[in-house]
Amino acid sequence: MAFRMTYRIQKGIYKEKCDDSALLGTYIANNEAGEIIAEGPLKICVGDGVGGNAGGDEASLFVMDRAANIPEQISCEDLTDSLREINRALIAHAGKIQGHETMATTFTGLFLTKKQALLAHCGNTRLYAAQGSFLKQITEDQTISQWLINTGNAAAAEVCNKNEIRGAFGGGNVKFIEPLEVSPVFERGLPAKILMTSDGVHEYLSADEMEDILRENSSRDAAEIMIQKAVAAGSEDDCTVIIMDTISDSTI
Repeated sequence: MAFRMTYRIQKGIYKEKCDDSALLGTYIANNEAGEIIAEGPLKICVGDGVGGNAGGDEASLFVMDRAANIPEQISCEDLTDSLREINRALIAHAGKIQGHETMATTFTGLFLTKKQALLAHCGNTRLYAAQGSFLKQITEDQTISQWLINTGNAAAAEVCNKNEIRGAFGGGNVKFIEPLEVSPVFERGLPAKILMTSDGVHEYLSADEMEDILRENSSRDAAEIMIQKAVAAGSEDDCTVIIMDTISDSTI
């Protein structure tokens, strides 16, 4: 099975460095756009370096670089162990850099092996699946806002910092990775189109808006339009859009 990965990562307004990074097969992207066609097994991951901590850009790139070395064929349990080891390595690396000891990043990754698809998620980067003309959010944000909603405190969720995360790689303490979730996904078959975003995009565009953009445009144009609309809506953060299309061999 072959896949087309269309990606656009754009540095936020007024930012010196881009904290968002992505792993697309074996290629690591940061503050750039492009398209990659590859056959499975495959890894598609996105990380959003925590902007309030120095070294967010380095943290996301570090995790993408280590994730690229995870074996193509891996079990759910072994993937969990590998990601926790990457987290320990990030904390050790950060501890050697004065002022960057708490560097951290979110992580959302789709690992397509020959036998199954595994989803790993920590933080508030997102994975969506296109089901017909509808877009379904597969991940749940690990944020204080979402936690308040889940515990029945919707009013408090409305006034809290919606970007405050509950889970991340790094941060100077292994406890921050505890919300990490790794599980099989798409057990009935991969959707034809998958979307991954950082919060610089999905905090400013609704699922309905992204559905319309995907339905009315090619993947390449859709990635560009989503970021343009997010910025127009007020996003000053780094913006990442990754669109993975399942394609037949005849279209390669």
